[in-house]
Amino acid sequence: MIRSRRQSRPPPQHLDLPSHKQRTRDLPIEPAPLFDRLRLPLRLYGGGRASLLIRPGQHVLGGEAVAMANDGSGLQLHAPTSGRILGVSDGNEPVIEIAVDGDDRAVGPSPRPDWQDLDPALLLQQLQAAGVVGAGGARFPAATKLAKAAVHGIDWLLINAAECEPHLTADERLLTERAAAVIEGVNVLAHLSGAQRIVIAIEDDKPAAIAALEAALAGSDMELRILPRFYPSGSERQLVTLVTGREIPSGRLPLDVGVLCHNVATAWSAGRAIVHGEPVTRRIVTVTGMALRQPGNLEVRLGTTVGDLLAARGLDRTQLREIRLGGPLTGRRIDDSDTPIGAGNACVLAAGHNEGMPAGVEQPCIRCGACAEVCPAHLQPQLLHQFARAGDLDGARDHDLMDCIECGACEWVCPSRIPLLADYRQAKADIGRADAARAEAEHARLRHERRQARLQREREAAETARQARLQRVGAAVARARSRTTDP
Repeated sequence: MIRSRRQSRPPPQHLDLPSHKQRTRDLPIEPAPLFDRLRLPLRLYGGGRASLLIRPGQHVLGGEAVAMANDGSGLQLHAPTSGRILGVSDGNEPVIEIAVDGDDRAVGPSPRPDWQDLDPALLLQQLQAAGVVGAGGARFPAATKLAKAAVHGIDWLLINAAECEPHLTADERLLTERAAAVIEGVNVLAHLSGAQRIVIAIEDDKPAAIAALEAALAGSDMELRILPRFYPSGSERQLVTLVTGREIPSGRLPLDVGVLCHNVATAWSAGRAIVHGEPVTRRIVTVTGMALRQPGNLEVRLGTTVGDLLAARGLDRTQLREIRLGGPLTGRRIDDSDTPIGAGNACVLAAGHNEGMPAGVEQPCIRCGACAEVCPAHLQPQLLHQFARAGDLDGARDHDLMDCIECGACEWVCPSRIPLLADYRQAKADIGRADAARAEAEHARLRHERRQARLQREREAAETARQARLQRVGAAVARARSRTTDP
């Protein structure tokens, strides 16, 4: 029996953003065109990257593994279609260049109808080999999270279907059209995590998706939690607290409070990988914005460029303010039309002149406190802004910058139009680089100390051996003298 519960309205500090979902929410998922080139991203979670498994010039089929993560995790990337590998382009975004042959041939899937009888370790390896990562934006390997969940002993599996950004409907359409396939993937995640309680959280402005979920969950012990619409209900930390009542301490993860979170698109990919033996080669993307003549939700091959995708949907550059990969708040502006779609990209926004983050000339902070009132992480955005602009990384860290979820709510309400989110992202990146430099310096120090200790041991051993030789020589001389003096 489905247990469905509606939450009370959120406290007033949450944003109730104007929704633009009506442009795409009722449009069925369409297959995106197959373009003559793909640029498959090689950069992975946490700044890591993958390396080619095959030679440039080699012909590949769709679904064939073409790259593997350098960190030893076994995470693989796959060709989205058939074509010839041109090589690796190492620009701002390292990518595999693929010349598509147009035949769209693929290796056959390897379904596992008996997957529940298999060793969980084997299933985790299959998730890595299939390239299943967080589709909500983080791109963290799903198998790694599941393995950590087993170690932590979590009791909640929380499936995030909130999709609170005001333009995105990719997850909504996925649930509306393929709810059974999503639940199939949720069962895989539940099996591997050992969670006793499984909750799917969705906002109440998605009636068609809710109806599809209720039908797919008939007879299931899973719980459907219907949330009020507000921003940022889909943020992992906020969603955990909202649904479970558990607060995640600063610097900790949901796993530390017994909760494993996954996005609905990640669950769908996990089901396709384990049950049907299909690697991750495509994802559902909302393509929208006032500068686009044909918005919609498209099933896009990974590596498709933003420029090709927008051109195919009728981009009107006279109406274009900016292009964002992601929503108007959490997305990032892109100026390179060759930027590829990756596994964590749920939206391409061709924003019109009066659309997206409020525009204006940056002015000095007036200390109004509006940013602090809407910060869902209870931070002090104005102080973090000062630390970030001054390059005071220690001050920013001490005031919990790393707990910032980058929701953009502070920038949305800022009357001075300060690009707060860009400042925080830059400071976070600087902190990451500083931490990496400190770790490298510490590693070098330890390596130097170990070398010095080894050299000292070698010197001491050499001195000990020298003293032993001197003693042996002295003893031999003494014996010789005693023989010459004997009568």
